[in-house]
Amino acid sequence: MLAILVAVIAVPTVSAAGSCDVPASNPPGMTQYYEEHSLEDGDFWGWGFGGWNDIRPLRSDFSVDMTISNDSANAVRMELIPGYQYTFCIIMSPDPSDNPEMGAIGDVYLMNDINWDRYSMSYENREWEDLEGMVESIPVEWRDTLVWLPYRDVHAYEGVSNHVFSVAIDSTGSAWSSVGWFDSSETQYFLVIDGWDNERFSDRGAAGGTINVEVLIDVEERTTLPNFIAYILISALPIACIIGPLVIHSRYMKMGLSDKDDSREMPYLDNESDQGSADD
Repeated sequence: MLAILVAVIAVPTVSAAGSCDVPASNPPGMTQYYEEHSLEDGDFWGWGFGGWNDIRPLRSDFSVDMTISNDSANAVRMELIPGYQYTFCIIMSPDPSDNPEMGAIGDVYLMNDINWDRYSMSYENREWEDLEGMVESIPVEWRDTLVWLPYRDVHAYEGVSNHVFSVAIDSTGSAWSSVGWFDSSETQYFLVIDGWDNERFSDRGAAGGTINVEVLIDVEERTTLPNFIAYILISALPIACIIGPLVIHSRYMKMGLSDKDDSREMPYLDNESDQGSADD
């Protein structure tokens, strides 16, 4: 039971409800912890291959305002790390100068840097005919290697105007990276506000205008056990089932093999001849 509890604690937290208690203005130097990106900034080769500035691990609250043009998307790049819970509050509103025909409704995705590269490539190829049909023709077991996916396959919130969700990163690398035995790469995460018709079948599609977006990110420190502890506790039961019988069998086989002789008292019975000798 304890092993199961620890394993559950080590799993990254996913929540669809919460609130963001974020200051009205960002503290000085906060731009070192995040960076804004837009699909309209340039071609695909300028987005994900060496064109990023270095950012620091995110440990403080911040907010950012973005403008999503029609048939485009913006993203906030961050370095999320274990030991913290991140709550994202997204608020969309129509731009008075270019009121969206479909309303201030869009799609929200959280993805890592690898999937952001695939997402950017799919935007570059959005003019291809029947892009969704091409994705549907790919076998399901191969899609995760060819198409972009939201983080943990669950952080996709489509057709929303306001949304709040939380996530906690369990590890930046392998299960043993928290011990310091193995190095782990710094994974970048992108909070994407989508305003175009991507290849997902359930997405909202283009808004037909400009959407103003306010993003609030609330960061709270949380206590978690290292992942390797859960592995150790889970493996303790089968190991005990193997070692226990061996110990019992070994002690059983050693019984009676001691070289020490135990002294024993034997009962002595008198007979008639002994009694006659005693009378004489």
